[in-house]
Amino acid sequence: MYPFIEREPGYVVAKFPNLIEAKVVSRPNRFMVKAMVDDKEVDVHIHDPGRLEELIFPGNSILIRETNGTKTHYSVTFCKNDDIWTFNDSRYHSGIASMFIQEGWQREVKVGNSRLDFRLNNAYIEVKSATLVENGIARFPDAPTLRGKKHLETLMDLIASGYESFVLFLIFNENAKCFLPNTARDPEFSHAYYSTLEHGVKFQYLVFSSSGGEIVLKDSISMCNP
Repeated sequence: MYPFIEREPGYVVAKFPNLIEAKVVSRPNRFMVKAMVDDKEVDVHIHDPGRLEELIFPGNSILIRETNGTKTHYSVTFCKNDDIWTFNDSRYHSGIASMFIQEGWQREVKVGNSRLDFRLNNAYIEVKSATLVENGIARFPDAPTLRGKKHLETLMDLIASGYESFVLFLIFNENAKCFLPNTARDPEFSHAYYSTLEHGVKFQYLVFSSSGGEIVLKDSISMCNP
């Protein structure tokens, strides 16, 4: 069965009111950004495992929101990327993905030594996200990901066992026109990606735009021509 719901462009998946604009000072570790808000330096949690070198650098603008963390009181929500904003909080990815999956799904399903995001009847679905776009090409990952490679291998094993396997890419950069794996940054994941295509794993790529604190479905794209 085809597990996805076809939504019309303009479908709103999330809204974030009361955002605060800040400037990046530094990123001391993968979970923390130091930023300036009204001439005051604050610690901001960032819930995005990517390197984000094109987004988190000194002087770049970010939009943050107040949160009740144990170590910080703010969270990065959007990052300025030239003339657009990208959404950078992976805690919301599963919820957004669920809006595009038919009813009856199970979340966080254990398969062997892996855990996949969704199961719907005979179909397993893994969700990935991307913000990196180069010359209109969405790229994933932006850093090596053994976990991502393992997920693809699990999906191939499920195909061999008679199940259906899908990957849903959420691309939070409205400039994306097509998708390719990021061979330069993670050749092993890229090799696994092309292997999954040969094994029958199916991919869905959804592009979202971000403006005024809203995240909106823009388009569905496909893999770039070789």
